[in-house]
Amino acid sequence: MKKQLTAAALLLALALCRTAARAGGGDAGDPLISRSYLEGAFSQSIAAAADSRADESGRTLRAAVRRRLEAMKEGFLATGQRTAAMNPGGTLSGSTGLSVTPLAGELTLTRGTAVDVTAGREIAAGEKLAVNHRCVVAEGSSAVFTAGSPVAAAYEGDGQARDAAGFPDCWGAARALRSLGLFRGTGSGVGEGLDLHLTLSRGEGLALFIRVLGEEDEAMAYTGTHPFTDVPSWLDRYAAWAYGRGYANGVAPTLFGSGRPISAAEFEELLLRALGYSTAGVDNYATSLERALECGALTAGEYELLREGPLLRAHAAYLSYYALETPAGGSGQTLAQRLEAGGAFTAGELADARAGVSAPRIR
Repeated sequence: MKKQLTAAALLLALALCRTAARAGGGDAGDPLISRSYLEGAFSQSIAAAADSRADESGRTLRAAVRRRLEAMKEGFLATGQRTAAMNPGGTLSGSTGLSVTPLAGELTLTRGTAVDVTAGREIAAGEKLAVNHRCVVAEGSSAVFTAGSPVAAAYEGDGQARDAAGFPDCWGAARALRSLGLFRGTGSGVGEGLDLHLTLSRGEGLALFIRVLGEEDEAMAYTGTHPFTDVPSWLDRYAAWAYGRGYANGVAPTLFGSGRPISAAEFEELLLRALGYSTAGVDNYATSLERALECGALTAGEYELLREGPLLRAHAAYLSYYALETPAGGSGQTLAQRLEAGGAFTAGELADARAGVSAPRIR
């Protein structure tokens, strides 16, 4: 009798997976059920039902339940949806039926009425959308969603995404650097894996600095060591190269502070070193932004932007992209020309990369 009940319970659990997928069109083409719900309460409830009966006869069915759940998760952003990479100030607008699911970053409903389908409640104008919650523009309404930071979003329907004048094209800059081999993603799979909405760590900043110097190949081949105990394996060669060359100091004799957020002043100091306007001996970053403004590495608008909040990966990509156009100290070459001469990329590759940046530099 116990085995019969176990099998019946698991078959019911599998049926519930199918029923939940059908409810409201929750399949690969129309994933009404949100990722957060699948990975949260729903997965937990089904898993609890399966795991509460540990007899051998139910193992196959339990595996089928879990496979079904995983397939639903993988199909969450499958065909039928488009993705939008929105710069700060950018908007996504549409009328009744437009479905928007923010995957990363800060997205706010700035006009109209929408329903958070995942939470089952109405969203008021001025309210930020919850990440991984599917939101649908209400009947008889038109709505505008505005990015407060770099945003990655999935949407269905007749949505129109637009950038705002006066804001940097962070996505274009990051893609340009990536095409030149100077910027890499986190591998998260969200927002092209670039994760521009996240803060930049000291470790990531160091790696980007060494790439902008055009010394990554040398760093990867370097056999020297470093004293830092908090450096992950992917950063090890960068840290050893920087330590051996005297490029960067740790936060303590045996700590580099790899995972700590890097400040705007610290990152700009690294760019000044790459450009030849500073040296590794400078460890007081109080005037980094001012010195960058004075030598032309920063514009007045960028200087104000960096004083307003934390340094994001978006800011680092934007600053590094425009650092390529800055004349290097002590030479008539720009940083891009110096890297091109060193074989980091070709003039054609640089032109192609620049063609993808749609907004002008902040002045």
